[in-house]
Amino acid sequence: MKKKKVIIIAGVVVIGIAAAFAVFSQKGPTPTPVQTETLAEQTLRGTVEASGNVESTDTVYVYAEVSAPIESVPVKVGDKVAAGQLLAQLDDTDIHNTLQQKQIALRTGSESSQQRIQSAEKNYQDAKNNLDQGLNAQINTAQDQVTNTQRTLSKAIDDRDVNQARVDQEMKNQLVSATASATTAKAAYDRAEKEYNKAKKEFKDELDDLKDELKELKKDGASQTEIDAKQKEIDDFEENNGFIDDTTGAFTSVKVLKQAYEDAQLAYNNAQKALNAATIDAQNASTDKMKNYVKAVEDAQLAYDSAVQSLKAAQTAASQSLDSAKDAVTSEKIAANTESLQAEIQTLNDNLKKCTVTAPAAGTVTAVYAEENATATGLMFTIENTEGLQVKVKVKEYDLPSIKEGMKAVITADATGDVEYEGIVQKIAPAAVGSGSAATGTAAAAAATGSNVEFEADVLIQTPDTPLRIGMSAKAKIITQEKTDVLSVPYDALTTNEKGETVVYTPKKQADDTYQAVAIPVKTGLETDLSIEVSGEGLTAGTPVITDAKSMSPGLLITVTNGASALADAVSGASGEASS
Repeated sequence: MKKKKVIIIAGVVVIGIAAAFAVFSQKGPTPTPVQTETLAEQTLRGTVEASGNVESTDTVYVYAEVSAPIESVPVKVGDKVAAGQLLAQLDDTDIHNTLQQKQIALRTGSESSQQRIQSAEKNYQDAKNNLDQGLNAQINTAQDQVTNTQRTLSKAIDDRDVNQARVDQEMKNQLVSATASATTAKAAYDRAEKEYNKAKKEFKDELDDLKDELKELKKDGASQTEIDAKQKEIDDFEENNGFIDDTTGAFTSVKVLKQAYEDAQLAYNNAQKALNAATIDAQNASTDKMKNYVKAVEDAQLAYDSAVQSLKAAQTAASQSLDSAKDAVTSEKIAANTESLQAEIQTLNDNLKKCTVTAPAAGTVTAVYAEENATATGLMFTIENTEGLQVKVKVKEYDLPSIKEGMKAVITADATGDVEYEGIVQKIAPAAVGSGSAATGTAAAAAATGSNVEFEADVLIQTPDTPLRIGMSAKAKIITQEKTDVLSVPYDALTTNEKGETVVYTPKKQADDTYQAVAIPVKTGLETDLSIEVSGEGLTAGTPVITDAKSMSPGLLITVTNGASALADAVSGASGEASS
């Protein structure tokens, strides 16, 4: 069973109960000697104990704000100072001299800077006026060139277009005859092709008919003479390569039509070649005639493009010149800007004031690091409020979940003995501090290395006018729980019965004036270092409890060794409520 540190406000009252030795028969059992403790209502406290040092609740560190020789230090450790009181005076000679030089430079530099600004502004305004009013010579010359070349380009384009139309018409006229010949040849070719294809089809159809007739003769069993005659007719038809029109009686030669078709095709191909050649000749003639006009347009376009680029370059140069003039104004204003110099003067004035080191708050001087004739640097003084004190303690990490800000505490110090002072937990640090390898790491790192992780807590001392002083070693017992008017027993007075219940034992007087141990089931509560809260039916203030329950059993014959008369009184008052 885990024990917590506690303060028992009303201590357990131990009553010396007189031993009542019954007269036993020499043949009877020997009673077991026991000691008892009488229950009394008291206040129990669960606490977490932590050690630390007394320190001020309000500590002010005074640092040197300027580096200068220290002329005087009119305070010493232990002096009480008011807010604004002089702590040290620094030598301000160098700062004062530098301040005078900066002030002279500020006055003399303003006049010449103003003149340069005015000159730069005039140059900028002149350049801007010339540009706005179209007086820039380079831009005007370039603009005239653009106008002239644009006019030349337009005329060259017009000349080219007029002559192109003329040449196109001439070329069209030259191609009329060749085009007509090609058209006529194409018509003759189409006609010859049509007639040839028609004759070829009719010849084939008639030849097929003759061949079919020959097949019929053979099929019908005609005579060989008839068959030979039909075969000769077919051979003659094929040899003649033509046929006689049934209507007109005219002979049509497929061979002649084929030759006419091929001649028409050749004539058409030759006419088409002649047309193509005439077209090429006309195009070449057109190109030769238009060559000078096209070149004139190209040259005019190049001249115009060059003029446009020159105009853009002139405009860009004028704009850049204007920007440069404007930048010159800005540069002069920046050069003449006294803000930086004025800031330096302000800093020097502030540093003059900082040469007089004063207390930022009232308190007691607890440390003086400044020395006369030394250079002021770093920490110079520590001022603390010795009226407002606290103890900065370190709490073990396993105790941390038990404590909260606002909990009361009892404070003691080695220098003041057992005197107790009231306190309250003011602040608990959010991060751990460790010992050993964890001192410079995090809580997680500390846990990983198995080091003793602790958390700092501030316990405000609430008792006024204590003899405690800053730096003293002190302990704080932080009250985590508190119960009043409860009963408690030593841990050894508890045991368990056969049912697994927690019980205490009390002596019960028998009819023969002997005593037996009687078990009383109990519920436990708040635990302390020395005792534990108990409650149960039959337990009241004044009930005697056997202090060593481990050796007891219900009905065990006992004898109380720490007083008989007190035991008789206590048992007579409690025997009616206890049960075995």
